[in-house]
Amino acid sequence: MTVNPLSLVAATALIGAPSYESALPLVWTPLSELPGGLRREQLNDDNLRVLAAVALLDETRGPTVNDEAGAIDAEIGRLNQKLNLVIDLLGFLIAQQSSTQPPARVRLSWQGAVFVGTQALGASGFLSLNLHRSVPQSFVWPARISHIDGEERHARFAPFSDALQTALERHVFLRHRRAIAGTRRSGGV
Repeated sequence: MTVNPLSLVAATALIGAPSYESALPLVWTPLSELPGGLRREQLNDDNLRVLAAVALLDETRGPTVNDEAGAIDAEIGRLNQKLNLVIDLLGFLIAQQSSTQPPARVRLSWQGAVFVGTQALGASGFLSLNLHRSVPQSFVWPARISHIDGEERHARFAPFSDALQTALERHVFLRHRRAIAGTRRSGGV
């Protein structure tokens, strides 16, 4: 039996926090020092927009009780599906035009990420992740390699603003919860 090392949650970047594993385009850009001040504020704003776009695209509507409102909701649902198709097609076209990295196995929490790489212990860099195929802008945040386990690199994120931390926690929690629900459905747990 082969064990996927990324599925083991012994990562220092993921201690005590929900996480999820996915195939995401990932880029590590080395830094001589972690950015601060205005650059950090700009990254906070940019990443809040990325996470808001991902949350909007991941949003699903539940069933309604009222029959009259149900017809309106059904029509809105059909329009929503058509709009989602347009967004997916636009994302696909943008992805074809851009030079994105091929997806790599990543375990992500709000504290950091675990991925396969060649970075040295203590190395600083920008970790860029495309969190949704229809959102062309990447989530980019400074991180430091805090642990190495074979080829795996455990990158710990630099501190966030409160708003960005909350948004990333929400994103990770929802993906974590979906992964658990998918496991239960497929495994009969």
